[in-house]
Amino acid sequence: MKKSKKLCLIFLMAAFTVLVLPAAGFLSGCGTENTEQTAQTAQTEQTEQTAQAAQAAQLPQHAQQQNEQEGAAVNVDYEAIAYEVMPDNVKALVDGHKKEAAVVIVAVNYSKYIFIALGPRPTGGYSVAIKSVTERQGVVTVVYGEQKPEKGAMVTQAFTYPWIVIKIDTELPVDTLFE
Repeated sequence: MKKSKKLCLIFLMAAFTVLVLPAAGFLSGCGTENTEQTAQTAQTEQTEQTAQAAQAAQLPQHAQQQNEQEGAAVNVDYEAIAYEVMPDNVKALVDGHKKEAAVVIVAVNYSKYIFIALGPRPTGGYSVAIKSVTERQGVVTVVYGEQKPEKGAMVTQAFTYPWIVIKIDTELPVDTLFE
């Protein structure tokens, strides 16, 4: 199971525990049951929650496999890479193409570096916005767009050249889509 899905599952289980258990304890004190029945009920609820959590831990992996078989898109983790930590061949690519509109994908070991440049813009305040990175039927798709400055915003009064490099840990083919 992917790291982000595990973290999401852990967060959901923790939120469930924090919200439901105190409410169950509060409500159990409102009834006319004796203390022994209340303790048994709480123990039964805790056992059921543990069983549900175990099922939930297995569900995302099964659901992911089912989604992949049906062709549903699965989110892919990515990382925006600072110029200082890029491999030298990616730095050379950025230096050679950052002033023109371009999309270039470079494979390095088991990762793909995706360089996206928008070309010249009349002022500052523009940037490349990554909208989504998903995998469907063995192809990773990066959807990106242009983030424009707000009307009336204080921006640099000079030509700028917005670009970004993202890293995806995959050996699958990568497509890009401008929206």
